[in-house]
Amino acid sequence: MDFAKQVELARFPAGVMVTVRQTPEGRIFQAVQSGRGLELMVTTDAVKMYGEGPTLLLALERLKKAAEAGLPTVGENGNYQRAVFVGD
Repeated sequence: MDFAKQVELARFPAGVMVTVRQTPEGRIFQAVQSGRGLELMVTTDAVKMYGEGPTLLLALERLKKAAEAGLPTVGENGNYQRAVFVGD
C-alpha cells in the first residue's frame, strides 16, 4: 500500500503530519501538529494477525480520531504519548 496516498485519503485535520517507522518490536505510526502529537505502536504480532492493509487503516483511523479530538502535548523530554496494539 502507498502510505502517503492512504494518509491523504484519510483526510487528517489541516497541519497534521503522519509518519510511520519500523522498529524491531513493530510499527510506530505518529501524528504531529504544532507541539502536539501521539504515537501508535502496532506490534509485529498484531501486524501478522490483522494483515498489512487492515493494520494501516486501523492506525490511521485511530490517529485521525485523536487528531480531531486534539492531540496531547509533547512531554517536556520530547516524548510522545503512546498507545499500543498487540496481537492475541
